[in-house]
Amino acid sequence: MHPFVKIACFFFLLLLPQYLSASSIAVLCGLICLLAAVLNLPHFSQLIKRMRWLFLSLLLVYAYATPGEYLAFLPLNVAPSFEGLHLGLIQIAKLLIAVASLSALFASASKSQLMAGLWTMLSPLRLVGLNVERFTVRMLLTLHYVEQMAVQPKLKLDFSQLDKLALASDEPGATLPLILAQPAFSWFDKAMLSLMLLAVMGLSLSKFAGAVDFFKVWQA
Repeated sequence: MHPFVKIACFFFLLLLPQYLSASSIAVLCGLICLLAAVLNLPHFSQLIKRMRWLFLSLLLVYAYATPGEYLAFLPLNVAPSFEGLHLGLIQIAKLLIAVASLSALFASASKSQLMAGLWTMLSPLRLVGLNVERFTVRMLLTLHYVEQMAVQPKLKLDFSQLDKLALASDEPGATLPLILAQPAFSWFDKAMLSLMLLAVMGLSLSKFAGAVDFFKVWQA
């Protein structure tokens, strides 16, 4: 699969949950997490481990900040609402889809391939004066230093590290070999792009039609 198509699939998966029901989001989350685990289980499990407190915080915030029907088997003063738990789990599933999609993207393509796809995606911005080659190289260097920081055994991220990361790509010795190989688009790549485009158009039209019907009912 062309790197550009992989990046397009990633953005499509980020957009898709906004149009799905709760049960469909749960199914999609399970499938994407399974794919990420198959491609690179150690990396995906490490991501989930580092985000566990964020997941728990999201669940607690939605569970206790959303009004609704309280769980009957718990005391009233400590019981979360059923609606809050439902919304919290949906938000966690959406976040898991994003994390798993990103993990699968990095596991299925090298950094140079991803940069080639990014270069293809940003090429039209040359018309507004963007130096696509320079931006692509800086992005690759940033990813390189982020990866170097992430593998540190005891990582404590602070603002000084962020400043160093921002200046890393401007250092004289900050050089990496970069090969932007541009493979040809196969018929499968073109079919995938066409299907994603049609899906986005169809979902957007259905969402727009639903909003129009709601507005008509509200006016009536």
